[in-house]
Amino acid sequence: MVDTPPEIKEKRFGRVVPILLVLVGLLALGLVFRWGRPVKPVVRVEWKGLIALSPPEVLSYLGVDPKAPNIGDWKDWEKRLANHPRIRKVRITRDPDGFLIINLQEKVAEFVIHVGNSLYEVDEDLEIISRDRVLADHLIVISGQFTVGEQKLEGRQIFDITKEMRHAISLYPALKSRISELAVERDGNYTLYLKSPNPIKVYLGDKLELNVFRKLYASLAYMEAESVKAVSIDLRGEDAVYH
Repeated sequence: MVDTPPEIKEKRFGRVVPILLVLVGLLALGLVFRWGRPVKPVVRVEWKGLIALSPPEVLSYLGVDPKAPNIGDWKDWEKRLANHPRIRKVRITRDPDGFLIINLQEKVAEFVIHVGNSLYEVDEDLEIISRDRVLADHLIVISGQFTVGEQKLEGRQIFDITKEMRHAISLYPALKSRISELAVERDGNYTLYLKSPNPIKVYLGDKLELNVFRKLYASLAYMEAESVKAVSIDLRGEDAVYH
């Protein structure tokens, strides 16, 4: 191994330092040019992350006219949108070119819960996203006499039902697009309403368990294979009964 004389090392270092200083200077100059120039007033809003919500709905929530929005007073929007029931996270940044960038992360509705005369969109934690204003498409409705808290659905029954439904759909995903509603009757029995292949009422009995969904999936496969037409299916016995 050959040692480099100290004077050569010093010369190399002396050449590198000016290059680094030039690069740092250019970077600083670019930042000054970018951020040191006058900031333009906000003239346009860019939206990111919207799913069920729309820009007019968000602006209306903020008390801003969607048709003629006054976006000059936007500095408290992030704080106010953080309290929106459909929004999980929000970040608002302002671009020097006059763009206001609103980046949202919406809560995802999993089911619609029908209690009394109201419909509640809820997420996987049963937190209420909306009341009587369903925006998400193709959600399964679960009807029953459940307890509605201030911010979420409460009680062991609705927790167990949604857990079982979630598990069944994960194993038989084709059922998700076919089930319209699951109703918990006053006598404790469960009734399922299908919208595909045609409107069908399904009697499940007093237990909501995975075996019932397996029987339902097999029954629908049999109906389609054998061209069986029915308006109701009774799954309360050992074998499915078609009417």
